[in-house]
Amino acid sequence: MALAEATVDNFELIDLLCAVEACASGRAAGSVVSMSKAVEELRVLTGDFVSSDEAAANALTQVALERGWAVLFDEQPGADIVSAI
Repeated sequence: MALAEATVDNFELIDLLCAVEACASGRAAGSVVSMSKAVEELRVLTGDFVSSDEAAANALTQVALERGWAVLFDEQPGADIVSAI
């Protein structure tokens, strides 16, 4: 199966990779991906505003973890208090 044809939870793998790459912030200990930013990036990239946040976050998390990156689940009340990583 070609990379562009692969899907994870109804999302194209290439779209997931692009969203994760765009939202990863690198640090000395490794890269961290903000799920609130990654979900929004995926929605803008694909135009999919119908899928649940949970489905998008699950698919993005799987891709980020497979790349060996940490995931920050910051989509919750008060998450705007958390400063940039």
